[in-house]
Amino acid sequence: MGRCFQRGWIATRALFLASIALLLPALAMHSVASIAMADDQHNPARSESALAAGEIQTGETVIREAGAIETTEVDRFTALVDAHAPTAELARNLQAQEPADAADSLETLESSDSAEVLHSMDDEAAAEALANMELPLAAGVIEDLPADEAARYLALMDPDDAADLLQSVDNEQAQLLLANMPRLKAATLAQLAVYDPETAGGLMTTDLVRFAADSSIGQAIQNLRIHAKTDFAQTRVYCVDNKQRLAGAITLRALLLNDPEKRIKDVMDAEVPALRPEIDREDVARAFDRYDYLDLPVIDEHQRLLGVVTIDDVIDIIREEHTEDAFRQVGVTSEAESVYASLTTKIRSRFPWLLINLGMATMAALVVLTFEGLIDEIAILAVIMPIIANQAGNAGHQSLAVTLRGIVLKEVRRGRTGPLLMRETLLGLFSGAVIGFIIGLALAVMGAAGLHDEAGWKLGAIAAISMAGSLSIGCFVGTAIPLVLDRLRFDPATGSSIFVTMLTDTASFFTFLGLAYRLQGWLNLASG
Repeated sequence: MGRCFQRGWIATRALFLASIALLLPALAMHSVASIAMADDQHNPARSESALAAGEIQTGETVIREAGAIETTEVDRFTALVDAHAPTAELARNLQAQEPADAADSLETLESSDSAEVLHSMDDEAAAEALANMELPLAAGVIEDLPADEAARYLALMDPDDAADLLQSVDNEQAQLLLANMPRLKAATLAQLAVYDPETAGGLMTTDLVRFAADSSIGQAIQNLRIHAKTDFAQTRVYCVDNKQRLAGAITLRALLLNDPEKRIKDVMDAEVPALRPEIDREDVARAFDRYDYLDLPVIDEHQRLLGVVTIDDVIDIIREEHTEDAFRQVGVTSEAESVYASLTTKIRSRFPWLLINLGMATMAALVVLTFEGLIDEIAILAVIMPIIANQAGNAGHQSLAVTLRGIVLKEVRRGRTGPLLMRETLLGLFSGAVIGFIIGLALAVMGAAGLHDEAGWKLGAIAAISMAGSLSIGCFVGTAIPLVLDRLRFDPATGSSIFVTMLTDTASFFTFLGLAYRLQGWLNLASG
């Protein structure tokens, strides 16, 4: 046993050194210099603070870079919390922050402490911060607030955000919150909460400006000025007939440039793409991406205007769908799980897939166990086989990622799966041949240099052939699994990573060890 371990360690070290010698050195990344303003040279403290916050000062104007995330605001809030600052001071600090930053700050607190701080804030600032929090955390804060206060905050939120929060609490709590709201607001939120959050109806907001198609442009502008006093983010205004059916849309530019005496119906665009409330949110995001929409109306079966889905909702969809697919690939399937999900939710989401993974990993282990005697005789095999399995697994996951993306974006055509499988398999064969040559050359150099008595060009040839075969199998499997799952009408991302890992490991171990077993006489390394 000690001799096998010593030989395995020598082989590992030699393989590592040989591989390093064959690789090109990586290029160093260049750093980008910062630009300091002349005013900041006289005030180094201001300069350091501005750069930390992502701001550039020009005269009397402070410009904040759009990509800068103000982590310093959260840090300052955390410092106040650590210093046991009064709740009123914490509230004033949060009100000075952007809503997204205030939400991040609140998420550093326990839900009961967050509720206490929100209680000391202005209602509008508190509602905006609560709306930007992660849903599981915001739901916890809602439950710690008095029902009338929580209902007040929900009533001040955008309807779609408030509806999402209502769906995140239990039904009894949701009914209590609705009972404490103004009747009209409660009816609106109750209607939105009926829609599945995974559909266009669950994404839309009912807080939109609409004009009667028969009204004049002058009247429309007057109405628009009234709404402009509140948060108005529409890029165009939707027009309805006397039955509230969608009749068309008009841009703000058209409103400003046309004669105020003209009727809206004479200048509006009567052909407006629209969504039905039951459309899946992935299809909504795909429509926005394909046709560069900024907003789309949602209509019912009678063409009545229900609400609008805006681009900011679609950005959230893309982020959430990407996260969901990433979770499902590794066997995290609960849609409710997040970083702050409960322990019960996390166990229910992950543990079944861990059991499945255990069974799959056992298959690969059984292959290795079958060749236990061969590995005892040729210890260097134990060093080489994980390298081949690792490369095959990486190749399989590359093909998996590309194929999943193609399925999601509808790029994979049903009649073109054969050429796709062939192309990916040939890619694996080529990549495996090149990488196999490198491994084979390293083993040949080790044998010629006398670094290990089991290494040599023959073992290198076996490793090279096995590498080429394993990578071609890996690319084939990584492409085939999501295609098969999609054809069977399962989510192609669900558990696909686990299946790819199991199949590539099993195939790699069997290919390499099986070939070495068949050719052990040729290797002249078998005893007896």
